[in-house]
Amino acid sequence: MVKTIMLAAAVLAAPAPAAAQDAGGVDFFQSSLQDILDTPLLAASYAEERPSDAAAAAYVITSETIVKRGYEALSDLLADMPQFQLQLNSDVRRLNTVSVRGIPGNERLLILYDGVRITPPTGDLLAIAGQLSLKNAERVEVVLGPMSSVYGADAFSGIVNVVTRNSGVSDAGISLGSFDSRSAGFSAMTRLSDEEHTGPYASATYDTRAAGNPKLPAYYGRDYSWYNAQYQSGQAQLSPYNSSTTTVPVTRYDAHEDSSYLNTRVNLGHLEVGLIQMKESHSSSIGVKPELTLYSKDARFATRQWTLYGRHSYSSPGENWRLNTLLSYYDYEISPESRFINSFSGYDDAYKYASARTATIEQTLSFEAAEGLPVLMGFSYQQNAVLPYTADLGHKFDTEKSPLSQNFVYNGSTIPVDFHSLRYSNTGAFLRLQKQLTDVSLSLGLRYDRNTSYGETWNPRAGLVWRPGGSEATVAKLLYGEAYLAPSPFWTHKHFGSFISTNTNASGYYSEFFHITNENLEPEKTRSVEASLMHDFSHNFRLSLNPYYNKVRDLIQDVGIGSGTFKGVPVTSLERAENRGTMETYGFTLRADGLLRAARWNLEPWLAYTYSEGRLAGAPITFNSRHVVQAGISVLRGHWTLTPKMLYRSYTRNQDGARIAGFTTADLYARYAGPKGSGFSAYFDIKNIFDRRYYNADYGGGADHMEGSPQNPLEARAGVNYKF
Repeated sequence: MVKTIMLAAAVLAAPAPAAAQDAGGVDFFQSSLQDILDTPLLAASYAEERPSDAAAAAYVITSETIVKRGYEALSDLLADMPQFQLQLNSDVRRLNTVSVRGIPGNERLLILYDGVRITPPTGDLLAIAGQLSLKNAERVEVVLGPMSSVYGADAFSGIVNVVTRNSGVSDAGISLGSFDSRSAGFSAMTRLSDEEHTGPYASATYDTRAAGNPKLPAYYGRDYSWYNAQYQSGQAQLSPYNSSTTTVPVTRYDAHEDSSYLNTRVNLGHLEVGLIQMKESHSSSIGVKPELTLYSKDARFATRQWTLYGRHSYSSPGENWRLNTLLSYYDYEISPESRFINSFSGYDDAYKYASARTATIEQTLSFEAAEGLPVLMGFSYQQNAVLPYTADLGHKFDTEKSPLSQNFVYNGSTIPVDFHSLRYSNTGAFLRLQKQLTDVSLSLGLRYDRNTSYGETWNPRAGLVWRPGGSEATVAKLLYGEAYLAPSPFWTHKHFGSFISTNTNASGYYSEFFHITNENLEPEKTRSVEASLMHDFSHNFRLSLNPYYNKVRDLIQDVGIGSGTFKGVPVTSLERAENRGTMETYGFTLRADGLLRAARWNLEPWLAYTYSEGRLAGAPITFNSRHVVQAGISVLRGHWTLTPKMLYRSYTRNQDGARIAGFTTADLYARYAGPKGSGFSAYFDIKNIFDRRYYNADYGGGADHMEGSPQNPLEARAGVNYKF
């Protein structure tokens, strides 16, 4: 690894020839490497600053890089980000599971679009999938580490902010690919005044996609041996604890994914109003042993969410201070069509439902208290109304009726299902101070939150950024931060299981397994210490090192609590969420970025090695590979851009601690840009180009889950785009 980086440094540190031009007559690499990597961002502190100046480990991925590498959804981009690990097709509810610096959980990563939160404020389930579209993205801002000092709850492992374009041309595109994958979308913008590139505007972006649906039993015969044999004769195993079989309907294999994204806004200068809507649907059987579930088209888990927001900014006449106001209303729902069809439901339809509404007001004030002393302060109030994740329901939930009027009973019984209606609020205030000295910047932040459900939290953050002698080439950082994860209604009120009739006890039922509620959960808390050293060896080559250490307390986990009773019925095995134990994660990333121009060739290579380790209750952490290498190169010549890239991950442990073998995969993305003024472009994308059979760690654990989730074989896709 060291030899590879040294060789890259020797090549890239050489002087660069004049920039070549693409077919449109515009420099494809019209920015220097420093300009590309140091594009200003807002996510780190609400104030515009370069990533190298931010008191955080921060990155910006520009629209130029998004196009060159073929990122279409946020999951594509995060897979290439150092210190992020995605376990694809691993979770029946979340689809893909993300870990950041060894800390797993989609709910621990805060995702924003144009500074507006789109991850559920109530901590409900979110799939990081195709609905998180990058169509019309101007840049993506990534901040690693705890950020509750500014953002409050759930800014636990990092922040991602997708910033969309506020200028440009309209475009539309479609794509088709193997296993019936397809996408279509458009982006349109119009100016509301005579000013061509500035002033009021209205925009709309829509993107819909269906991911490929390969029949995995045809590629992973050993893992799906039951599906290929017994299931084809209509047999399924009665339960994980009973190997007897039962008769089930035989259906066509279906594990497809659908998603859509809509972003509309009207900007009138100081006032902006917008709507962001996302929908996602995937199989609710992925990662489950085929002898214990049905991979049918009806076994689906779907969510939809939309956010309506209004934002106003005001600057004083002398621009000595600035006031920003954000009002938002967030609506989240698990689709009433969502259902599981597996051994726990007796292979009947087991429907799920949840809903949440959140109204938020946020006010920030920024000013300079003295020369070289900028101050940022803010206040927020959030009101939540939640119907938490239900138990398995025997028929579809009717959103027009009250839950108790719909005669829901627990599977296998006549016992009425419990429903919970929650209302709670959160009030927060924060302060950030920054002092710029000769070559040192000091930053200090603190946020206080009070939640009517779980009480108070205080979260500080401190940072030191040093440029020796005022150097632009070398930056060193030392950072400390704390954050908390709110105990969401999903964790506190999640309950599921089924009953079996019996004559051996007074209740007339017994159960082999039930997950029960725990309303006394407390927030998870994390503390993080990290450092960063970055040096530009030339205008064409940057090397950076980022070590970190995290300690998580009061970790929320599903814990078996032995036998007991639920609703007065004996249960062999009970489980509930508890604040159980601590987790430590530590590691570092060594990253190299380059930019090379030679004759008519333009090359942009990148390489990152991440070492990630940790302990959870004395055992190795899960959903984490100790060694990860991410590398690629974007090559431009004439009309063509070619980006090959590779990913290596050493073995991973799943939720049960079982080892999942490491793997190396490679992808290839090619793009053709038509002649100048044509507006036409086309692309070709190949995933898993060497057609590897490999696994990601399965989320959930338990006797019904596979140890590793089989991944898709080689997939190819082609598309066209036209700018108007």
